[in-house]
Amino acid sequence: MREFAQNWPANNWSWDDLCQAVGTRTTGVRGSAFANGQATTFFPKPIAQKPIAEYFKQLERNESSDERLFVFNLRAHAPGLEHRNAARFRPLGISVAEIPAYFFGAPGSDTRIHYDCDWIDLLLSHFQGQKRVLLFDQNQNDRLYQIPGTVHSAVDFSKLETVAQRFPLLSELEGYEVLLEPGDTLYIPKGYWHHITYVTGSFSITYRIWPKSLTEWLKTGYSWITGGSDILLNKLPGVATWQARRRAAAFLTKYGQPL
Repeated sequence: MREFAQNWPANNWSWDDLCQAVGTRTTGVRGSAFANGQATTFFPKPIAQKPIAEYFKQLERNESSDERLFVFNLRAHAPGLEHRNAARFRPLGISVAEIPAYFFGAPGSDTRIHYDCDWIDLLLSHFQGQKRVLLFDQNQNDRLYQIPGTVHSAVDFSKLETVAQRFPLLSELEGYEVLLEPGDTLYIPKGYWHHITYVTGSFSITYRIWPKSLTEWLKTGYSWITGGSDILLNKLPGVATWQARRRAAAFLTKYGQPL
């Protein structure tokens, strides 16, 4: 939806506004999941702690980096800004959860391709700079080399040209590509794989659409329970290593090549 969020307060925030709003607060920044051995974990771990304002200044200068703020709670760090946008979707007949998730990224950084484990519809509104998004539905799971038991792919989409020979089914992929500009809003249906590349320093706000039927609620609830259980279990000693071996064996059986 081109320019749907053009009149949101966030579309008028300058990097200076954001820096002043967060003050001296610090947070953990994420890096490339593949480069840091986190390609099969649900949530990437921070690779460094740094002042948020310092990071925002990097984005303003468009300095290339793999650093991102992932599912960032800007509302907690910058309560003085206007974060209420849920009512803006009502004219579309859509009810969203008033729990905005913020995503910031430097030029060249990317989010590993995945689909959200809670199986829910998303609305991504983009601000500052440009962001490139690839979308694929569930029919493309095998062509994306899904890692069994996860919502992730074995393919590093930031290096498609160099990994294409290893993953020949990529040549059969069918999906969508969009370049988001400030004020644009993108609807991402539940279960859709998405790969996101920050073309320039920019940020987006994502809202989740409440399920509309009991069946959808049950599916979402089941996804929350299984996904949450997996995250908690992997914190136990030895479980993450065991899961990695089990999934690698399943991947080898399914695709005939090592993970």
